[in-house]
Amino acid sequence: MPNSYIHPSTKQHLDSITHDVPQSMVFTGPEGVGLSAAVSYIADTLHTKPMYVLPEKDEKVDIEKGVITVDVIRRLYAMTKTIETATRLIVIDYAERMGTQAQNAFLKLLEEPGKNTHFLLLTHSVSKLLPTIQSRVQITEITPITLTQSEALLDELKVTNAQKRAQLLFIAVGLPAFLTTLAGDEKLFEARAQVIRDARTYLQGSTYERLKLSLKYKDDRQGALTLLLDAMKLLQGSLKSGQNPEQVKKVATVLNAYERIEANGNVRLQLASVVV
Repeated sequence: MPNSYIHPSTKQHLDSITHDVPQSMVFTGPEGVGLSAAVSYIADTLHTKPMYVLPEKDEKVDIEKGVITVDVIRRLYAMTKTIETATRLIVIDYAERMGTQAQNAFLKLLEEPGKNTHFLLLTHSVSKLLPTIQSRVQITEITPITLTQSEALLDELKVTNAQKRAQLLFIAVGLPAFLTTLAGDEKLFEARAQVIRDARTYLQGSTYERLKLSLKYKDDRQGALTLLLDAMKLLQGSLKSGQNPEQVKKVATVLNAYERIEANGNVRLQLASVVV
């Protein structure tokens, strides 16, 4: 990320943390909000370099398919028993990838912290952490940045095309890490922009076109969820000009389909239910 873009209220909270650093913390927020930027801000203020623990597969870091195993936590436990005079900030990224055994092993670290050692867990899914861990950490919600900050970031990223800027803001306003990724990856941006076009067709196209989209996304649960989220955002945008009973009803129908797919419902049937 070119510069750290952090919401003013979040920055104020991070400043308070640096004056009295908790022994264990969790940073959470929507995907793309920039959890690592918040870590960097804390680390720079404390004049320390964070040590990251990342998911592994076959003993190699693997962000896509890796997990954080009990063996990883045991190695971490041994490392924290070494003497450290300076502030040590250990960041467990993708903390939700710790299985139950690994989380129970991590509890031992929380109960027996090394001197000057602080743990920071990053996750977009706090609910996947054991209640016993949640009760022992200070949880901080990283707030999405403002529209003004999002636009300033696009200026810094030299995104000048008005249409592309509008699309990027529709997709990822408030999410600096996601905005940065999309702005720098044309292939990923185009794929994401296509979902927006599909969402518009899903709402406004003919019955045939809309059912065809149900088939297109039938084997892509996450893609179907993104399609429905975009559809809801388009509907909500049109509602700003006035309450239309039909539009309100359609939002509820799309939301219902989203919730059913998220709960492992049949993707094709739920997408088709919005059409018929």
